[in-house]
Amino acid sequence: MCSIARKVLFSICLIIFIFSGIGLIYMKYQSYNNKSLNKNVLNKISQVVEEQTRDINENDTNIMEMLLDINSDIKGVIKIDNTKINYPVVQCENNKFYINHDIKKEKSKYGTIFIDYRNELEPNRLQGQNIILYGHNMKDESMFSDLKVFRNKEFNYDNSIIYLDMFYKRYRFEIFSVFLVNEDFNYRKTYFEDDQELNYYLKGIEDSSLYFKDIELNCKDTILTLSTCEYDWENARLVVQGKLIEEY
Repeated sequence: MCSIARKVLFSICLIIFIFSGIGLIYMKYQSYNNKSLNKNVLNKISQVVEEQTRDINENDTNIMEMLLDINSDIKGVIKIDNTKINYPVVQCENNKFYINHDIKKEKSKYGTIFIDYRNELEPNRLQGQNIILYGHNMKDESMFSDLKVFRNKEFNYDNSIIYLDMFYKRYRFEIFSVFLVNEDFNYRKTYFEDDQELNYYLKGIEDSSLYFKDIELNCKDTILTLSTCEYDWENARLVVQGKLIEEY
């Protein structure tokens, strides 16, 4: 009887082990597939961005057409040096779809880095006072997971620039704030009526900041806000903000 029980127990453990292994392999496959998919799109966008100082030629137009065939929602690329953040950026008519859809609009737990639908962008050009991008904090350290490195003040000092490429226009933002807040904290405001309203907004951010650099900001400036989930508590959000300092 004991021998039979041991065999049954062994069989159960073996089945659990096999299914766990299959699950782990599938997770690795999902991670690899997500990285490969985004890299393919990045390579195409880079071909356009690297030639942005030239006049648009037939090759650039063909690349653009290929990108739009992949996904007409593609707007550009977000990149931060010395991090893994280097991803295509999309925008659609809501803030829900790309939470669980990849760059090809297929279901994916990784989602896609996306711009807030309320940000009204001109063709291939930024427009607005606060441009907001959202991305997941994945366990394989992909998407916006690396925003966590900005919780380290020393890292901020040496890596303070965010690049946002929108095909024929490149934007450089200088990071001035890193903060951890509840999901319902009003950091997602996209428009400010006047400098007084902006200053009130910035004061609330400064009070919640892990890192805050005192820089001049007014309603004519453009802020870039990067937002991801954090796990310090339920519904926590880690946010990194930068001020537009150059476009070319």
